[in-house]
Amino acid sequence: AQRLTNAPTLKDIPGTLFLAGGAPVTTKGAPIAAIGVAGAPSGDLDEKFAQAGVASLGR
Repeated sequence: AQRLTNAPTLKDIPGTLFLAGGAPVTTKGAPIAAIGVAGAPSGDLDEKFAQAGVASLGR
């Protein structure tokens, strides 16, 4: 457990920035695209709207 606290994670990849607001689009369990939303007052709302967009694709 101690080693895990010092292990690199995805956030440590140079040139990357992880923020809320994205939702994957999948088919048959495999990712094929994504929807990203920005501009709502919070990342939680951005993500909620992105997930609503993905859900609307299945209609």
